[in-house]
Amino acid sequence: MRYRVPFFAAALLMPLAASAQPLIQSQEGIALQNEILQLQQQIQQLQTQGGGNGASSLGGNAAPPPNSASGNSLVPTLLTQVQQLQAQVQTLNGEVSDLQHQVQTQNDQTQKEIGDLKFQMGGTPAGAPGTAPGATPGPQAGTAPSLAPPAPPATAPSDPKAALQAAIAAYGRHDYATAQKLAQGIVTNNKSAPQAYRAQYLVAQSYAAEGDSQSAAVAYYNSYNMNKNGTYAPHSMLGLASSLAAIHQDQEACETLASLNSQFTTPSAGMKSDIDAVSERAHCQ
Repeated sequence: MRYRVPFFAAALLMPLAASAQPLIQSQEGIALQNEILQLQQQIQQLQTQGGGNGASSLGGNAAPPPNSASGNSLVPTLLTQVQQLQAQVQTLNGEVSDLQHQVQTQNDQTQKEIGDLKFQMGGTPAGAPGTAPGATPGPQAGTAPSLAPPAPPATAPSDPKAALQAAIAAYGRHDYATAQKLAQGIVTNNKSAPQAYRAQYLVAQSYAAEGDSQSAAVAYYNSYNMNKNGTYAPHSMLGLASSLAAIHQDQEACETLASLNSQFTTPSAGMKSDIDAVSERAHCQ
């Protein structure tokens, strides 16, 4: 009966040693593992020798008395050390978990900031220039057909056709902010309407006329993707290239022009001169 305590101590220590294995290889963690291993060896020695022919629990040859003070006092000491080490291991595991959580949080935040920065500074969503020939930026005033501007209403009309006419009228008066707002309202609220395609191109024109090349790039890209073979598709690509050149993304601008020339092989004479002008600004080969 007096050796049941060492058996219990061994059972307690074995899962503790197993749980200590995945600790990070810090100096403190390695020291704890070595100390646990030493305690485990001591308890196993007590277990092995204690049940023999009266061998000493400390490894001697002489059998100790039945109520040996050294055997009885050693086990509680070892158990106390095991409990203390277990608490330290749990503390280290908690610290490691906290650090892992902090690293993951910082990584997620960094990835979000990088995505926002690419969108704001490049104005070219993933897959824009260099992939599919349509991208978004910079408009060229007068390169696409326009409707006759009527008198502007006091408020935005609910009818997409009337709203588009009002937006074109505002653009003709050089009120680009109003034109952009009215046109964007059509795209947002009536995306399936026939006027939405023209409105999206007008959004891009308005941004470009205001000198906001980054926003113009995004708007031109969206305009091209709404109809890659539509009336405003080549003009949208030219606007994209122009806007990219304006924000000093020359390589992307040249790639967009290459896609434009590949997809639309016979541009009009006026558009050809605009393409050459953008190519020169972007230093295309």
